[in-house]
Amino acid sequence: MTCRSHLDEEEEQRKQKDLQEKISGKMTLKEFAMVNEDQDDEAFLQQYRKQRMEEMRQQLHKGPQFRQVFEIPSGEGFLDMIDKEQKSTLIMVHIYEDGIPGTDAMHGCMICLAAEYPAVKFCRVKSSVIGASSRFTSNALPALLIYKGGELIGNFVRVTDQLGEDFFAVDLEAFLQEFGLLPEKEVLVLTSVRNSATCHSEDSDLEID
Repeated sequence: MTCRSHLDEEEEQRKQKDLQEKISGKMTLKEFAMVNEDQDDEAFLQQYRKQRMEEMRQQLHKGPQFRQVFEIPSGEGFLDMIDKEQKSTLIMVHIYEDGIPGTDAMHGCMICLAAEYPAVKFCRVKSSVIGASSRFTSNALPALLIYKGGELIGNFVRVTDQLGEDFFAVDLEAFLQEFGLLPEKEVLVLTSVRNSATCHSEDSDLEID
């Protein structure tokens, strides 16, 4: 083995390690840890969520605008998407495999929410693309991972346990707002998830770039 091939192998191993850490949630969940320490203090939780939503509301119309769901083609692309995006950008990643209950509903919801929250970057990636274990694929999908500033701040596996297999954008939106992971929309918006008859699970057959 040449020196360069050895270095290439080490680099590949490093990337795989980084990828697994991003997926498995070994990042520091600072904000959620803070919440869990005082989970019985309802006033604290309300203040925390209000602060989080206000911060995100201020950023809603700043920075890049995405307005679509991005398909991540590779494990390296997954890492780049997390680490190279602006630190203020909220990134939501749907990990999926075709044919798993709830997958189509999640696709449709993300299409709707991407239009409603243009400053949030919505992505999806197949578990096989990022090298997830067969156990993870069988037991944890559909999964929704949420990143900001390179850190994992939300990790929801088998979302159907909370939302059922046939859910709508308004359901996912409320679920994320409950955890302070989406800002409440401004009163004046051009379109609304709640008023859109097309933004539901049937949207899964729309084209996703």
